[in-house]
Amino acid sequence: MNVSWGYEASLLLRPIMTTTQVPGAIPVEASWVSAYPGGLCEVRRRWLGERRRGEFTPMMGSLCKIKVRRKAAVTHEPTASQVPESTADVSPGEQASSYPRSQACVLQVPLNDWVLLRMGEGQCDVVESCLEGMSIGEVCEFTVSAQNAKTSKATSSDAKENQMEAQDLTQQPECFTLQLHSLTPGLESWQMTPREKWAWVLSHKQWGSQRFGKGDVWGAAECYCRAVRLAITLHSQTQRTPEDDMSEEAEDKNNEEEDEYTETSHDCSIPSEDEYKMIKAELHSNLALCQFKLGQLGKSKDSSIKATELNPKSTKAWYRRGQASMELGELEESRRAFEKTLELQPDSASARAGLKQVNSKLKDLDTKLGKRLSKMFN
Repeated sequence: MNVSWGYEASLLLRPIMTTTQVPGAIPVEASWVSAYPGGLCEVRRRWLGERRRGEFTPMMGSLCKIKVRRKAAVTHEPTASQVPESTADVSPGEQASSYPRSQACVLQVPLNDWVLLRMGEGQCDVVESCLEGMSIGEVCEFTVSAQNAKTSKATSSDAKENQMEAQDLTQQPECFTLQLHSLTPGLESWQMTPREKWAWVLSHKQWGSQRFGKGDVWGAAECYCRAVRLAITLHSQTQRTPEDDMSEEAEDKNNEEEDEYTETSHDCSIPSEDEYKMIKAELHSNLALCQFKLGQLGKSKDSSIKATELNPKSTKAWYRRGQASMELGELEESRRAFEKTLELQPDSASARAGLKQVNSKLKDLDTKLGKRLSKMFN
């Protein structure tokens, strides 16, 4: 079975933004869906004051100095012309602020403090999305409301007072303001070199593993999606191996010319085609696991199929394909996936258990079908 390019193309798309005309001085409002550790939320953003024209706006790698405040705590709503300039501009040598992610918080940054946020790292997807298109000195207002009913009410004993408390978003949307004080230049993905893209891919993969290990499944899935989006743009930009070059050289080239391939032309920070496929397969396989745990069975199956296409020897991908197919009721495909897992790893207890379970389900179906046929002819 082959997954079309449409599946990967869908991962390239950011959440669809819709614009609507609203009354008053602010003519345009945008909305989209973002992820946070407790699930999905709808974000609505509108600009406060007149738009500014800056030389650049936040892009991947930009270090942004920002302040987020709860709307109820703002007595006089700031506008772009009233942003305080008492704090120093951010410099390229500074490091982004790091905060532990919590399912009890929708925003993964403190409130009422100046914070350094690195675009593309996914510390807070809600805030990163709001920063897109902002210029230095601008202020926007954004409202966050639950996209799904499942929200976490867990609390943290050592949470700071200025960090957003656990909220039940199903009851009432929360409104905030976001100020962009200063930023460093960044790059769009199409402006990056293959080396820069690959570094981001590996970083997102590492962050995804760390978040998954801490129970932040939504955050892990977001990291893997970001990595896959960038990896797709690296297609046909992988590094050539010496064997590739030698196979395409003309037969009449002398040995001296053939031996000109040196270590300087082999950049280890750019993946070979085999390494590219292997890492990409791992990303799809890890994403499949996240999607399975989040109940996104169809997406989990698609991701695992893509992983097995990229790396047919991936036992984890075949096993996850079997799991998703079984939950979807596609028992024959599930059985084939578990059998393939055992072919690659005969001592896999989990694959044996999965195969036993799917065979039991198939036997039950055969029994029920036999009874129905018996009633039809008797």
